[in-house]
Amino acid sequence: MSYRDILVQVDETPQSRPRAAAAAGLARRSGGVVSGVFLRSEFLNDVMATEILAYMSPTDIDALLKDHAKAVDNAAEAARETFEQAAAEAGVTSSWLTIGGDNNHLLIDCARRADLLVVPPVSKVTMARWRYPAGDLAMAVGGPVLVVGQDGCAPDFGSRVLVAWNGSRESARALRDAWPILTGAAQVDVLVVSPHGDGGPDGLLQRHLERHGCKANIILDRSRDEVAAEVLRRQVRELGSDLLVMGLFGRPRIQELVLGGVSQDMLDAPPAPLLISH
Repeated sequence: MSYRDILVQVDETPQSRPRAAAAAGLARRSGGVVSGVFLRSEFLNDVMATEILAYMSPTDIDALLKDHAKAVDNAAEAARETFEQAAAEAGVTSSWLTIGGDNNHLLIDCARRADLLVVPPVSKVTMARWRYPAGDLAMAVGGPVLVVGQDGCAPDFGSRVLVAWNGSRESARALRDAWPILTGAAQVDVLVVSPHGDGGPDGLLQRHLERHGCKANIILDRSRDEVAAEVLRRQVRELGSDLLVMGLFGRPRIQELVLGGVSQDMLDAPPAPLLISH
């Protein structure tokens, strides 16, 4: 398996540069294609638009809508230039998409037709109030999501990978979705947080990793005074990990999914780039 079709959300902000570079770099490693996507918003779809326009003349309304559309066009062009520069520097084939961003449905649909989605912790739609947390997207897309924070990624990120493991369905899914990176990593550490020392079949897990060519170091952390998120952060620092792989946990509540505490903590302030999967 490899990430042959990578989709990255790009906007006009400087924070998009390291994200686009990370996506293009992964495409180069796998011989794949990277696609950039810009989320476009229509002013009239904003809930405040009706109140704002109610007291304006038709001429002023027309001017406002044209100014908004022009500003969004300019932002889209700046985002495209950022993306295409990153793709050119990586020497990879690329494509560009502009889609409606007034809800996350189109972004999710596009991500379901790609091998990997690359996003910031929160995707923000230009000149609109819409915000799409990475956790919500990962819960919906049905595949891996790479979350890149403001600090970006090292050029060779994925060489020192920390995998969070607790034997659950979610952690197993994340492990499988990370194979394209794990098989090329120089160092793979698997962290089992178990205050009581009941880490499960470590030998079986290690053999599974070795069959994929990964000589992993299984770490059983018996810390009793730290919550799991604090243990993960500490281990990332101590090991010098440049990527954290973890399953995304959610619990059902009525008709929505609410992220578990560790998942939300990691996404709020990622200690390193995150590869998450649900």
